[in-house]
Amino acid sequence: MNWNIRFILILIYVSIFIFSGCLAYEMVDIKVKVDSKIDMTKYKTIAVIDFVDKKTKPNEMNGKIIARMIRQQLKKSKDFQVLEEKNMEFDNPISYEDINDPIALSSIGRQLEVDAIIVGEFDFYQRYQSVPYITERYSIQTGKYMPEGRSYIRKVYGISLKIKVVDSKTGETIFNYTPRVEEQPEYRSSFALPFTDGTDDPSNFRAIVAKPVIKFILSLVPHYEKERRYLVK
Repeated sequence: MNWNIRFILILIYVSIFIFSGCLAYEMVDIKVKVDSKIDMTKYKTIAVIDFVDKKTKPNEMNGKIIARMIRQQLKKSKDFQVLEEKNMEFDNPISYEDINDPIALSSIGRQLEVDAIIVGEFDFYQRYQSVPYITERYSIQTGKYMPEGRSYIRKVYGISLKIKVVDSKTGETIFNYTPRVEEQPEYRSSFALPFTDGTDDPSNFRAIVAKPVIKFILSLVPHYEKERRYLVK
């Protein structure tokens, strides 16, 4: 009998036993090792360059924040030596053209004397969203509280990222990472006023960048993730 057919029959029998109450089972969390998406064994030293803002009026500080967050996460792995920010000084800021030019990227990598460099671009934006909610209004005519639909406007931040890992010797891109666009409502600290414009508040930017940055690092570093499995007793 074909092994695939046998396997399917076994699954059917087990399912019948479980759902008929003949077997007891429970859900358990187990750790499963996840390999990195690319082989990074020959890239021991890495430099993370400040990210480039795609807007016509770029925000250089946000580009520095992304690079710092990636460095911080990379340093948690013992597989890499991450070049410190203070050791990266350039005569001119790295431009959008530079991060898309293999020759320029190779030159930067050799100048910094690292095996690989991480570069990228971002677009951080904000939009306003109408949020409906139900409230109650007292009606003089009926003498009762009546439900009433209203809405309020909240600010939503969004970011799109493109990150790549580049071989310093060749300038070749060895890994491209383009996560889906992240959006989340504006964060305000307990000290912020309701009418505060959070555009310059780095807390909003860090909060929305954290998730894609961590996912990017997990693509480079082998790690363990939890999976839910059935344990049959």
